[in-house]
Amino acid sequence: MNGRIEHLSGDLFFDEHLDIFVNRELESFTTSRHTHDFVEISYVGEGSGYHYIEDQVIPVKQGDLFVIPIGTSHVFRPSSPKQDKMLVIYNCIFRVEVLENWKNLLQADSVTYNSVYYPSQCPERWLHFQDKHDTFSAMFQTMYWEYTNRSSGFDTILTAMLIQLLVLLQRFELKNDTEDSVSFRMLEEVVHFIKSNYTENITVQHVSNYFFLSASHFQRLFKKSTGVSFTQYLQNVRIQKCCELLKSTDIPIYQIANQIGYQDMKFFHALFRKKTGVTPRQYRQNFQELEV
Repeated sequence: MNGRIEHLSGDLFFDEHLDIFVNRELESFTTSRHTHDFVEISYVGEGSGYHYIEDQVIPVKQGDLFVIPIGTSHVFRPSSPKQDKMLVIYNCIFRVEVLENWKNLLQADSVTYNSVYYPSQCPERWLHFQDKHDTFSAMFQTMYWEYTNRSSGFDTILTAMLIQLLVLLQRFELKNDTEDSVSFRMLEEVVHFIKSNYTENITVQHVSNYFFLSASHFQRLFKKSTGVSFTQYLQNVRIQKCCELLKSTDIPIYQIANQIGYQDMKFFHALFRKKTGVTPRQYRQNFQELEV
């Protein structure tokens, strides 16, 4: 790499002949926040801690990966100053110029591409990936080995692996977009199912089986998409329908409760009051008074 690179711990590394720098750093509380005039890809190899990046503090553990564009202020620190709480970070540092001739190998409209080549135009100030299947762990270990051992052709291997790393990150982007799309389509179907069957005794297991998902996976997807649990959403739908019936009909309250799926009147009254702040009778009376 041309010139010098200031290492995260404050040491200076000089190597005017290399374009890519790779290290393995045991982070500490003495490391200060810093910015770069180069691109950095950091991977949490061991332990846990926090990533202080711009105005956020992000908990990190093994498998977390960050693409940190030029000019981004950040620092990694372990979760505790005690020696038994370690945080090991692999860093791949490079100047954009090293990839100038390889632009055509990357997808130009990806967030990864823009964060490397055009950070000022990228809406994301940095990128954060979670390596759930250890896709990148071996890559960083190999890159570190190549950099430290410097066998014949190591610089070519580092360049090739850096390009591979960026391409794989673009695949991660595509996979996440696809999963979000699938989750959104599934959510629409689930909501339609609930609104069509809320009068029945439907459960998480019932609905997850209908969509060929495990109950735990279904619940995670549903809460991620709606912000509430399946049970809370079902209760909201039922109470909303109850309110409509209380306002538009003279049907006895116990019959309305039965119609929306509740046979236990004590539970129904407690739930209605929790959701609306009043009893079903008070709700109906309040609405009637407004109409007078």
